[in-house]
Amino acid sequence: NAVTTVQVGSQISGQVKDIYADFNTPVKKGQVIARIDPATFELRVNQTRADLDAAESAVAVARSGLAAQQAEFGRVKIMLADAERDLARKKMLVDKKFISPAELDKANVVLDSTREQLKAVQAQIEVSQAQVQSAIAAVKQRDSLLRQAQVDLERTIIRAPVDGTVILRNVDAGQTVAASLQAPVLFTIAQDLRDMQVEAA
Repeated sequence: NAVTTVQVGSQISGQVKDIYADFNTPVKKGQVIARIDPATFELRVNQTRADLDAAESAVAVARSGLAAQQAEFGRVKIMLADAERDLARKKMLVDKKFISPAELDKANVVLDSTREQLKAVQAQIEVSQAQVQSAIAAVKQRDSLLRQAQVDLERTIIRAPVDGTVILRNVDAGQTVAASLQAPVLFTIAQDLRDMQVEAA
C-alpha cells in the first residue's frame, strides 16, 4: 500500500453529476475530480440573496421612517417655541388688561398639547431607531445565510486535496451521496506511489 493515502469525501448530500477522475488517474492538488449536482444549492443561493436584498430594503425603509420622525420632531420643536413665546406675550397682555384671561388659557392649552406632541414624536423616534437596529441585525443574519449557501454551492465541486494518484473510486455518476454525521468517501488518493509499504498479517 502507499504510505500516505488521503480519503476524499463530500460535506454535502446530493446526486453526483460528473466524475472527472478514475482508477490510476494522476491528479494535482485543487484539481476538480467530481461534481455534485449544484441546482438545489444555486436555488438556495438565489433565494438567500433575494432575502438579503429584501432585508437591505427594510433597513432603507426603517431609516426613511426615522428621518421622517426626526423632521417631525424639528417641526414640533419650532411649534413649541412659538407656543411658549405666544404664552409669554399673552401673559403680558393679560397683566395690562389688553386681552381676556380666556386667551391666556387657550395659549396654555396650546403649549401643553404641543409638549405632549413633542413627547409622542420622541417616543416614535425611539421606536424607529429600534426598527432600524432590528433591520440591520436581519441584514447580518441574511448575509450569514447567503455566505453559508455560497459555501455549500462551492462544496458541490469535489477537488483533490493533494497531488497523487486515484487508487479507489467509490462513486459513479448519477449516484446519490448522503453526508450526515460522517462525510462519505468518494475517492482515495495515494499521495506518492513511489513510496510504498508492505502490510502483512
